[in-house]
Amino acid sequence: MKAKREKYAHAVVLGLLTLTLAACDDAREEEKVGIDQVPPAVKATIEQESKGGTLKEIEKLTQNGKTAYGAEIVMNGKEQQTVIAEDGTVIKRAAKEEEHDDDD
Repeated sequence: MKAKREKYAHAVVLGLLTLTLAACDDAREEEKVGIDQVPPAVKATIEQESKGGTLKEIEKLTQNGKTAYGAEIVMNGKEQQTVIAEDGTVIKRAAKEEEHDDDD
């Protein structure tokens, strides 16, 4: 159930990113990157967004010649996904549903 929710959350965020980056027929590329591999403005935004939390993962997302960065951040035990433009502007924030261990 947890994996299903995570896949759904990823699909929603990536779907919104696709719309934001003007969806087209070009292939979308995703690449995991480190904090030192992002532009300074993106790094500053990620550091601000993750203040008091933990940065879990960063993905470089490219489509139709436009690039954005997706950051997974854990804040107070809850995961948040933030999509950031190359200039450091937050495009989208999506809080993940609270996870429960019951499989009923």
